[in-house]
Amino acid sequence: MPVSKSSILTSSRILLNTSTDPKSNTQKACQDAISELLSKTEVEQIELLIVHFSVAFDFDQIVTCLHDDFMATQVIGCSSAGEFNMQGYQTQSIVFIALLKSDFVCSTHLLEQVDEVSFDSAYKIAADLRQNLREKASFESAQQMVISFLDGLSMNEEVFLHSFSPVFGNIPHFGGSAGDDLELNATYLLYNGRIIQKASIIALIGTKRPFKVFSVDHIETPVSRLVVTSADPSTRTVFELNGEPAAEYYAKLIGKDVQELSPNVYSKFPLAVLMGGKYFIRSIQKIDIKTNSLTFYCAVDLGMILTAVQLGECSETLKVKLDELREELGEPEMIYGCDCFLRRLDITQSGKEQDIMNMQQEFKIAGFNAYGEHMNSIHMNQTFTGVYFARDHKQ
Repeated sequence: MPVSKSSILTSSRILLNTSTDPKSNTQKACQDAISELLSKTEVEQIELLIVHFSVAFDFDQIVTCLHDDFMATQVIGCSSAGEFNMQGYQTQSIVFIALLKSDFVCSTHLLEQVDEVSFDSAYKIAADLRQNLREKASFESAQQMVISFLDGLSMNEEVFLHSFSPVFGNIPHFGGSAGDDLELNATYLLYNGRIIQKASIIALIGTKRPFKVFSVDHIETPVSRLVVTSADPSTRTVFELNGEPAAEYYAKLIGKDVQELSPNVYSKFPLAVLMGGKYFIRSIQKIDIKTNSLTFYCAVDLGMILTAVQLGECSETLKVKLDELREELGEPEMIYGCDCFLRRLDITQSGKEQDIMNMQQEFKIAGFNAYGEHMNSIHMNQTFTGVYFARDHKQ
């Protein structure tokens, strides 16, 4: 019988031969990753299985493989814009993260129409999750966290967070928005054998293992302020900045031509909003040259003040934060992270991939690259947001 000393296990596989049969290749990748996971524990010991996967996989085959082995297990997850499991950034891969019953108790909910969420419905969902958790075990608020995933192209993160931020009280709430390998076509959630769009997943987790939810960015200094003078908030599209065509104004501001604008550029020259004395990045998703507009991953509105900010070194700021957490909590058992895909682009352009892989191995980091991250009531971009699980003092 496989026995694990850890209560957090991971495995992953890259999808090989993507130009050939996606069904059989998906089956092999999933089965190999599942076999690795179950070589360390038994299915019955897994309380929650988190799955992140590239849209290059055959979704029906993912569901089939998971159903065969995890029919009675809570399974949640989403498609991604990249994955990682302690071996550097990966593409076209699938990552499994298993929380074991020895240390974790979970209650999950699928909200199928995220655009219809309200405070009343959020309150009812939170109450049901709490009740379900209490029926399994008793935890103080400081021993609980909420993880949520959202459709990364639904444009409903702010509404979702506005509804849910009050209902869990002081329980930390974090998560990320699903990606699709930068295709910007469709993103997907996975919930107990179903692949869904336009939805959200909420998981309330209780554990007596020491942990801390955190978020880190690499904003260094503000540079210049811009006012949104024409916009369509429903599509997060800005048509004018400071009274001028938005795309042209932004390109001129950073010394580029409009034709040069791309995610690689956005990752280096972001815009941010100031809230509560702190800057939060509002990342650009795409430009429309015909309308000279910019579409964002986060909410924008008429009259909003955006600030062009200077960035520091992405990997160094993350290392500083993780060292602080290690000093506070002790050695890491594992870090689960929602890492913005624009940070990944920044790191790749800066030639820092080896630094990130070293860090992932040192701190045992696994997770996915997201189209946006959230913590409590704030939807953000270009952050690493996650949870630091410390080693139990008994181990």
